[in-house]
Amino acid sequence: MKFLLLLLGVTVVSAYYGSGGYSSEYGGRGRGRGSRRPPRPQPPRPRPPRPSRCPSDWMTFNRPQGPWCVKVFPGAGTSYTAQSMCQAQGAVLTGVQDANERIQLANAARIVNNDNNGGGYLWIDGRRRAQCPNKPSCAAINTFEWTDGHTTGTDGFFWPGAEPNAFVHGPWGVQSCIVMHISVADGQAASWGYPHGSMDDEYCQQTWKMYACGKRPS
Repeated sequence: MKFLLLLLGVTVVSAYYGSGGYSSEYGGRGRGRGSRRPPRPQPPRPRPPRPSRCPSDWMTFNRPQGPWCVKVFPGAGTSYTAQSMCQAQGAVLTGVQDANERIQLANAARIVNNDNNGGGYLWIDGRRRAQCPNKPSCAAINTFEWTDGHTTGTDGFFWPGAEPNAFVHGPWGVQSCIVMHISVADGQAASWGYPHGSMDDEYCQQTWKMYACGKRPS
């Protein structure tokens, strides 16, 4: 009988230890369900970068080399002045990537022209190549190049008639900048009878009343 009581006591003590009771291994009570270590806090996940966008009042052109923001502004000045005014907008005078972009730009300029008596001429980017100082030296399509750092190729150029004709004025030299001709309405020709949205080489020192700026989205 004593043997059975002793065996029962050993069994009870063993069960107590095995169920999270007192244990010298932990210096006190064993760890039960209520005493587990809390999980370590996870570091916050980095937020994905916000997509770059053009300002709401600028046009967005999706070019092969990335999006490009363009806006037409009223304001009289030379090509150099226009470039400075674009820089004040965090931009540069914009080039034209292709025919679709050229027409959209010309149509936006028409609105500015009609609202502000813009005179029908729009400053855009483009500089005469040094190796093309006169008309016979280069084909029309290769006479100018884009300098805005984003526009590429020659698909955006559209020279009507004899343009670019490389007129020379003594103090100013050869016509080395570009303006775009803007008509006042569909079906009407622009200055010199040129089509709406066509281009013309111009003296950089000449004053016109509109300019088009371009910049990368931010």
